[in-house]
Amino acid sequence: MHVFAYTLTVKGKQPVKGIGSTNDLEVLISQMNLAGQTPPHWIITNPTIIGLDGSRTYIHDEGGKDEWRLRWVPFT
Repeated sequence: MHVFAYTLTVKGKQPVKGIGSTNDLEVLISQMNLAGQTPPHWIITNPTIIGLDGSRTYIHDEGGKDEWRLRWVPFT
């Protein structure tokens, strides 16, 4: 099982930071009831950006007040 450090940023709210598995990320996404939410598993397996350092970022931005992003980095 892979472990990640993550930050979930929702426009107008305090960032949520933590450490967990991909299952933990999927639960977090579901619990936050985010605008424009696609299935959590799809978000984790289809990031918007993959960094050279192994980081992944999913961005939901349709130009409105419901912008949010999730960034997760392998934790070793």
